[in-house]
Formats: sequence, C-alpha cells, structure tokens
Amino acid sequence: MAKFKGADLVREIDKALDKGMARFLANTQSKLSASSPVDTGRLASSWMIGKATPNRSKPAERAPGTTRIQVEKYDGQIKYDSDYFISSNLPYSAIAAYDPGYVGRAGGGAGDWFSRIVNNLDKDATRDFDFFLRKIK
Repeated sequence: MAKFKGADLVREIDKALDKGMARFLANTQSKLSASSPVDTGRLASSWMIGKATPNRSKPAERAPGTTRIQVEKYDGQIKYDSDYFISSNLPYSAIAAYDPGYVGRAGGGAGDWFSRIVNNLDKDATRDFDFFLRKIK
C-alpha cells in the first residue's frame, strides 16, 4: 500500500511555483530590455522588478552615444506569494512603448514591440511555470 505524502507534495508545488515565478519575471524583464528602442540604452536598462509595488528607481543618466545596456536583477528572493511589477520610471517609457514611431530592437514593425510582449505574457507564464511543475513526481 502506497502512502500519500500530501505535505511533501505541497512543498514541492510551492518550490515549483517560486521557481516558475522567478523565471517568468527574469524572462519578461529580459524581453523588455532586449526589445526596447535604444538611443543611449537608458530605457533598455530601466525595466525594474518590484514586489507588491512598482520599483521606483531609475537608471543613471547616460552620455549620448552610450548604448551599453545593464539589466538590474531583482535583489530579493522571488516567491509565489505576492504581486510583482516590471516597470520603467523614465518619463518617456510609455511613449516609447505605445507610439508607432518607436521601433523596438527585436523587429516586428514600428511601435508594436511592447504590445507583442504584453500580449504573450499568458503563454510565457504557462511555459515558465509548466517547466517546473512537470518535474514534480
């Protein structure tokens, strides 16, 4: 007779959800950074993860012609226990995200880089969470 270990199963599911959330947030932040239009690299470097509230920090000013992009990793432990936000606090980020005149680096046409990422969040989340949930035995 097999014994069902419900508490162990719940712990494994919790760990899988934590790992899935961490992967989903990191992948989404990377996609936003990789797709953002680049003049100085400041917008591409400005996508920050915040837990429970948006992260209000901004990347440093940059000299014109500087295009080095630095994605700031979330410094806390990511757990499936709260809402998370990925936001940019630059005053022109919303314009760059929605204005058809801004062409993202990932291609796909003018002005649709941000919408393409947002419209695929459900598929991305499913893929990232499934990766870890399928490992539960």
